[in-house]
Amino acid sequence: MKTVYNSLRALLIVANIAAPLGGYSTAYAATPPAHGLPAPQISKALDALLLPVNKAVIKQFKLKKGERGVLVLSVKKGGVADKQGIKPGDVLSEVHGHKVHKPVDVDIAVSRDLKAGKSDIAFAVLRDGAPVAVAAVITLEEYNEAVSVTEVSSWESDTTETSFSYSEYVSEETQTIESSYESEETTVEEAMTQDETSSDEETSEEESDDSSDDSGDDGADDGGDE
Repeated sequence: MKTVYNSLRALLIVANIAAPLGGYSTAYAATPPAHGLPAPQISKALDALLLPVNKAVIKQFKLKKGERGVLVLSVKKGGVADKQGIKPGDVLSEVHGHKVHKPVDVDIAVSRDLKAGKSDIAFAVLRDGAPVAVAAVITLEEYNEAVSVTEVSSWESDTTETSFSYSEYVSEETQTIESSYESEETTVEEAMTQDETSSDEETSEEESDDSSDDSGDDGADDGGDE
């Protein structure tokens, strides 16, 4: 009996020790990154690492108050953005007339144009707060070319903000960059599917309206003949 009691007592002690440790682990895992910036994402269309512009980004990179869109944090040397004159520190606000609020919006807009057979794509860019029009040429082959996530840390970044360490930031966000890159294609495909569904629904509504109009016209004609 004494042996059973001692065994139960030992289990209770272990459980009490493990409980606070488990709570600490959960709290530690939920701690936000020290840099306080939003999660970055690779743009397949631009071969660039993009950040959604929010208050923290505006403050860190000294953007003008009220700027909206995505910040080009870095670009791949010889990649699409680099060749088309899009530079680290630029803020992309529109792609071919479509407003962008988060990084994936850029690739969705470019995919939409490529699917329609358009490779000349206009970007509305803010550079040092001043608008710059960029007319980029992006091919389907360039868009589909795989990006090596491990090389992102060596991409060209904006070095004017001396208090920000690009290499440290990328190191902290490596897992986020990898997972978002892996899921990016699915996100774009889902957006394109929604576009097609919306287009089909609009076409059906138009056809339905046309049928209603035709029915009304036939009735009026029959009445006139009588």
